[in-house]
Parts: sequence; structure tokens; C-alpha cells
Amino acid sequence: MIGALALSGWTAMEAQVVSYYSFSQNQGTYTSLSSPTNIATATASSGTGALDDNVYELNNAIPFSFPFNGSSFNSIKVYANGFISFGSANTSSTDPISSGVSYSGVISPLSADLESLYNINGLTGSIDYAVVGSAPNREFVVQWSHFRPYASTPATAASHHNWNFQARLHENGSVQYVYNMTSQGTPSATNVKVGLRGTTSSDYNNRAASGNTGSNWNNTTAGTNSSAGIATNYSFLPSQGLTFNWTAPSACVAPATQPSNLTLTNSGIIINGSFTASSPAADKYLILRNVNGMIPNAPSNGTVYTTGENSSLNAYVAYYGANTTFENNYNHGIRGNNQYTYTVYAVNSNCLNGPLYNTQNPVSSSVTNCPISVNSITASNATTNSFDIAWPAPENGNALPVSTIIEVAADSNFSSMVAGSPFTLGTSTLSQHIAGLQPNTQYFIRGKSVTTQCESSYSSTVSIYTACTPVSAFYENFDAVSGTNSLPNCWGKILTSNNGSTPTINLTTTEADSAPNNISFYGNGATTTEASTKIILVSPQLTNISSGTHRLRFKAKKTSSDSKIQIVALTGNTASANVEIIETLPLTTTYQEYIVYINNYTGSADHLGIRRIDGSTWSYMYVDDVIWEAAPTCPELASVTLNAETYNGAQISWINVNNQQPGTGYEYFVSASNTPPADTNTFVSLAPTANSVTVSGLANGTYYFWIRRVCAPGDKSPWKSVMFTTVPTAPAPWKEEFSTSTFPQGWTTGTSPQAFALGSERGATGTGTTPRNLYKNLYASSTAGTFSTISVGPLNTADYELSFYYKQSNYSSPFASLPDWGSFEVQISTDFGATWTTIGTVSNEAGTGSYIKKTYSLAAYQNQFVKVRINANRTAGDFDLSFDSFEIKGGSLSTLETVKDKLRIYPNPAVSFVKIDSKEKVKSFELYNVSGQLVKTGGQVQEVSLENLASGIYILTVTLDNGRTVINKIIKQ
Repeated sequence: MIGALALSGWTAMEAQVVSYYSFSQNQGTYTSLSSPTNIATATASSGTGALDDNVYELNNAIPFSFPFNGSSFNSIKVYANGFISFGSANTSSTDPISSGVSYSGVISPLSADLESLYNINGLTGSIDYAVVGSAPNREFVVQWSHFRPYASTPATAASHHNWNFQARLHENGSVQYVYNMTSQGTPSATNVKVGLRGTTSSDYNNRAASGNTGSNWNNTTAGTNSSAGIATNYSFLPSQGLTFNWTAPSACVAPATQPSNLTLTNSGIIINGSFTASSPAADKYLILRNVNGMIPNAPSNGTVYTTGENSSLNAYVAYYGANTTFENNYNHGIRGNNQYTYTVYAVNSNCLNGPLYNTQNPVSSSVTNCPISVNSITASNATTNSFDIAWPAPENGNALPVSTIIEVAADSNFSSMVAGSPFTLGTSTLSQHIAGLQPNTQYFIRGKSVTTQCESSYSSTVSIYTACTPVSAFYENFDAVSGTNSLPNCWGKILTSNNGSTPTINLTTTEADSAPNNISFYGNGATTTEASTKIILVSPQLTNISSGTHRLRFKAKKTSSDSKIQIVALTGNTASANVEIIETLPLTTTYQEYIVYINNYTGSADHLGIRRIDGSTWSYMYVDDVIWEAAPTCPELASVTLNAETYNGAQISWINVNNQQPGTGYEYFVSASNTPPADTNTFVSLAPTANSVTVSGLANGTYYFWIRRVCAPGDKSPWKSVMFTTVPTAPAPWKEEFSTSTFPQGWTTGTSPQAFALGSERGATGTGTTPRNLYKNLYASSTAGTFSTISVGPLNTADYELSFYYKQSNYSSPFASLPDWGSFEVQISTDFGATWTTIGTVSNEAGTGSYIKKTYSLAAYQNQFVKVRINANRTAGDFDLSFDSFEIKGGSLSTLETVKDKLRIYPNPAVSFVKIDSKEKVKSFELYNVSGQLVKTGGQVQEVSLENLASGIYILTVTLDNGRTVINKIIKQ
């Protein structure tokens, strides 16, 4: 094959001389032909009268033999689509350079789908030719006048292209294209093909530009493929008289001198070389490589050599190109520990009848490279204290003696080497037994090759675990493992299916109920109800499954309503292991702890398995915190339940297994850690009859409540725990001005679309020290919003008051609030948000363009925590409702005196009415029931009727003309 390619090299090179034509451009003048011979003229704007896809044969029209692409021509074909071809081929192609048509050659000044103008501002398209100049400098000129892209919008007097261009064929073989292209208005753009082509589309010499300021007709680049073109539009046309020149290559002459000063260096197995160019410089160099003194054959003129082994040259072609530097690596056939000789020949190639080689006294030099590394190390046959490693023979030569170095360590940094490491071995040794190791330990292995001159880089590191020793107990929470497909060492999984789908058991970090890690069981298309489907997590090997003294504890949950879990005994950790069912358990969709006592098993199994059965194949099951332990003589509680969280603790209850109370009682411990307490901690003791406790006195935060049964002195159950988070509170006095960009702790906002947001949108900035506030856009599709504060307290005196600022602001013109914009309720909760009481309503209050302050007395809530809620409702308009600067603080002395001296509400309790005796004028009142419902409202009154109201407690809010609001509890008898 190589010989055949070499013999065909001359023919291929001579056929592809178009690619050797040189290109230049200059700014000339476009001169229309004087008295040319007309080839065709348009007689209509469309149809057969238009010049469109026409081809015109000009036989023997060129009065001289025009040399092109290794041949000479007198006859041509001229195309209305803007190009000339030689030979018999005839086509209406718009891209002859990349076309598969078998032209004998193509000259393309502007090939595209073109069409002539017809009587547009007096312009009509034509194609003409003429012979200009005198021998031996005659030119055959073909001229296209008044053409446009066919696909552009129909030409009109106001919008059209007017393209004029010439192809000038010089009798010395050079070619010129001259342009005069204009446009009127904004006609459509197109892509034109400019260049030369030989007999095939692989022999091309064309120009490319993308049609922008930096890439247009005046600054084209050589095309990188035969279909490259110039994007042309009314904004980017060639300057008038722009001339493209293609000059035919001259005949090749062999280089007169060879390169010199060949220098070779190695970096590992890689060899780099450099040399001084020949003078006068050749345009290319051929570099041959031989091993151990083999002599290359001289190259043959007219042959282009490609990289690779070449039998005709008796060498490896290392490089063929213009550079005076080169690199040889593994991909160039380089192998380790070889003496290589490089020979460099000067070449002239960018010319006719080339390439020609200077074969006299080429420069040469030799170098020995480093050995290649030990690669593809494998480790196998692990026992509890040994394993075997093996590797294939490295691809090294025999230039120098080679040793193999193998390193084995218990860490990936190779600082804790095993005994005997590093192992120095002969080059023919391809394996090593490693002994004296620890069980259930990960070991790391790497290797390298070394000679007296240099050494290879290290191989990639591989690792292996020594075999596990059977255990009698384990605790595994999977938190020390990383990687989806990873399991703790000595654990395994069995995955089989009744069909082509394979179920999965993976480590996951996405199940937040048991963070950070737990194990997912996924059907993945397998039928989970079939016995042949096995989705089993396999424990380490155990010594005591049949002892009757141990139990398995674990946490699990499901996502499918009918998934179950099976605890099975296994005779191994592979799919061929015998499976014996010990217990089948139903699951819930929340994590729960399950306990399986294995006290009746008498088989020979040495592994336990947690198996998923049933449930949708596309659902999940999760498992975590798997424990194999001795069954306690004092069993733990059946369950521990969090009943309620308080601001400084929690209310917790528990249930015994079979309601059997412990003989001595209980002890509990509260901790911020999820780690069971040590016996050295101090515990709180409870009586055997206790079944609940209220924990108090804690700061805001997250805690773990640990409790265990004390059956007898020294006999205590395992711990059970429950997590709780205290209700967030803030002490009074209190103020919130939204000083950070995050939502304040303890505040809540409704779910979309009722949620208020924290920000400073559309200029609705805050009133306090920062521009932030709580705001909501209320409009026809979002008519309500709500948020609540943190609980504040306890309010240890009766003089506390609540204040805040609110504002209506236009969304954006023309969207604005209207006079009947809506309302918002101000509500108070004294039970941390469980129930709410309305203490005020703001309805359709006229906006001022600024924030309006609202103040409410909290005298009715002494010694209590209060949580404030705002419920907003839109009636009309499109506006932002904003709130800022919430504050609960003690009132001033003057304010208290004003309330005490100037307003009295009586009788209280009342039967049918209460009177408002006020020295300040009453502006309005609102009466709410304890559920926060507004039951009565009024203006300037001195008496509020309680008729037709049920007996109970009511909240009366009185607003005075001076803006003060007073809140009182009223009892209706």
C-alpha cells in the first residue's frame, strides 16, 4: 500500500497545482471594455429574456494557448452565474469550486445565483469579452455588466444591486479579477464564491470573508474549505477597482543546500528536535527516523510523504512541513529506551513538478530516549494479608538495561510503604506477590521503569482492599463514603432483574431526612415483585448470625405506597448466594427505625441482606444507620414523639414496647449533638410511670432529646432520640429595619402568589437605616398577601406598643393604586402563630406618597409573647404595598398618662353595651372576636352595642383623632 501511494505521488501533485497559485490584491481602476464582443444581453426582466443560469460556449475564442492547471486552453464556457470553466462539463451550478462536476478547471470571479438587471435606471445586463494588449502580454477578458443576486428582493429603481466585474486571463497563466460593485437602497445579501479550482473540488484556492467591518471584500483570508465564500451585502462591497491577482507557480528547482545544526533532546520518551534552515531556505523539510543505526533510503522527487512507517524509505516519516522544530511522542511511533537517528532533507514543493528533494549529504543526529513507564497494573487474588499484582511488558527497546520499580503503600502519597517496597525487578519480571499486610485495608500501587540514563514517569495509581475478616458487630451510617457507586469496604450489593433493566443501589446525598449520606434502592425498570429481581444491600461477613443473641437495627423509608423491606440471610455476597427470608416489614414514607431480632435462625449463612421488594419500579427506598449488635436485656423505647416545640424547649412523650414500664425508671439528656451521650454525662431521672416531659430553659436553637429505659441498676436500654428546634423569639424591646439582604429569622411569608418579598423594588425603599423593606405587588391576578414577624417577649409591663410604617406606591405608569385600593389587617398571636386576633384594620386610607406610621397599644398582652401578622387584600389598582421599621417598645410617660386620664371603657364585663368615655375625640372603633373576625365597626360614637353577640371575650380597638390607638379586652356576659 505504501509503495502504491509513493508511485502515485507525482500524478497527484501535478494535478493539484491550483493550490500552489499565489494570491495578492491591489487597488486599481475598473475600466469597462471598449467595443467588446457581446456574448449575451438581457431582453426582459425575467423568463427566457433574462440572463439567468445561461451557459455560453466560446470555442477557440482565446487567440493564445492559456496555461492553467498543467494544461493549455483556447476554448471556454462562460456562465451567467459569474464564472468560467474549461473542458466539456456544462452545468448551471452556483458554487463550481466545491461542486462535484468534473470540470477541467474553474475561474470564478463571483459565482452565485445571479440574474441580469433589465431597464433599471437605464441599466440592462450583458456579458462581453475582448482581447487586449499585444503578445506576449495579451489578456483575454470576460466582463459581466449590471448583474444582481437572483434571490434578492425584486430590483426596483430605489433598491437594487448593480454588480460589474471582469475575469482577465493573461497569456503567461496569471488571472486577475477586477470589481465595480454598487447598490441602491437596501437590497438583500448573498454569499459569493471567489477563487480557482482544478479538476476536483479538493484542489482549490479561494477567498473567504464573513461580511462585517473586519472581514469583508477588502480584507479576505484564504478559504479553509472548498465551499468558503464572501458574505456580500449593500454595506460591505469591494472598493471600486479592487483587483484580486492569482499568479501561477513557477517550475520547481531542487534546494541548493541542506539544513544544519540538528539538535535532539528527550523528555521522557518524547524526543524534540530543532535545526537551522537551509540557505537559501527550502519551503519544506522531510524528517526520517530510524532505530539502532538503520539507514534510510533517499526520497523520490515528485512524491509527497505522509507521517508513518514507509517501506520505500526504510524509515518512519517523522515530519513533512515548513517548521524547523518538531516533536515525536507515542502517537508518532516513539517507544521507550531506543536509540533513534533522525535525517533531515530540504524540499521545494510549492511549485510545478514538485516536490523536489536535495538528497546529497542530509543532516542527521542520534539520541537515546528514556524508558516508557509500567502501565496497566492490575491487582487481584486479595486475601486478608496479601494480594498479587501484574503488568504487561512495557514497550521499551534495548538501548540500555532497564529495571522495573514497583511501590506499594497504605496511603496514596506513598509515605507509608509496606515492607520490601519499593521492589526493584528485572525487565522480564511481570508480576509480584505482596504479603504481610493488614486485613480490610486499602493499598495503593504504582510503578516506573529506570535505566542508568533516566527514568520514566510513574504509572497511574491503582488500589485494592485486602479481604475483610468476619465481624461480630458493626455500626454503619455511610457518612464516611463518597461517590455514587461507592459502598463502605466489606459491604456489597446484589442486583439482578427479570428483564433487561438493572436496578441500582447507590450512595445518595439528596435524601435530606437522613443527611448527609444514605443508601437508595431504585427499581430502574426491573419488576420488583418478581423473585428473580434482587435488590439487596449485603452486610460484611458475620460470625454470629445463628447465635440467637443479636439483632439488626436500621432506619428506612419508601416513596411508593406498596414498597416493602426484607431482611434476608445470605451464604455469600454474589448473585449465586442462597437467600433465606428472615422477616418482611412494611414501610412508611417517613424515616423510622426498625428492629429485627434474629433469635431463631439455624442456617449456615454468613451475611445479612436488606432487600427491597414490591413497589413501583420507578420509586425509591432509602436505608441508613444500619447496626448489628447484641440484643439488649433492657430493650429501648418503642417510640419517642415530639408533641410541641416551645420558645425555650419542647414537649416530648414516649411509648414502651408492649407498654412495659422499666423497673427503675428513665433518664434523659438534652444535647446540641446528634451523638449518643457518654455514660460520664449527667442525666435527668424520671419515675417508671412517666410517659412525657416538658423541656425548658433552652436558648433558641436545634437540640436532640436522648432518653433510655433503666430496667435495673447497671441494666440500661440503648438510647432513643428525637430532634427539635425551639420557636424563634426576640426579647422586648425589639426593632426590625431589614438591615440584611436575607429574610429575618423567625419571620414567615405566605407561599406564592401571596408571599411578600424583601427588597427595594421600583423605588419603594425603606424608612429606616437601609433601603430594604417588605413589599408586594397587588394587582388583578395577585389580590392578597401575608407575612408575620418573629415572636417578641415576654412583654413584662403594660406600656408596650407596636408601631410600623406602610406605604402605597405605583407599580409603574399607568399602573397605580386607586382610592378604594383595599385593606390590611393587623393581627396578634400569643401562642406562636397557632391562633390569631385582629387588633386593627386599615381600609382604603389615602396614600401620602410617603410612609405612614401606625401605632397600636399592646397593654392587653402583658407577660405574653406576641407575634404580629399582616394580611393584605387588594380591591382595585396595580400598586406596591410596602412595610418597614417594625418596633415593639415601651410607651412614653406622657402617652400612658394620656391614655389613663383621657379614656375610660366601661362597664367591663358588660351585658349589652360598653361606653367610651374620652376627653379626646373618638375617630373610629373596631370590635373583633377572639378568632380575629371583625364583628362591628363605627365612627364617632360614645357607646358600642353588644346586643346579638355571643358571650365571650372581644377585642375593642379605639382610634382617637390624635392618631393614638387603644386596645382593650371586653368580656360579654
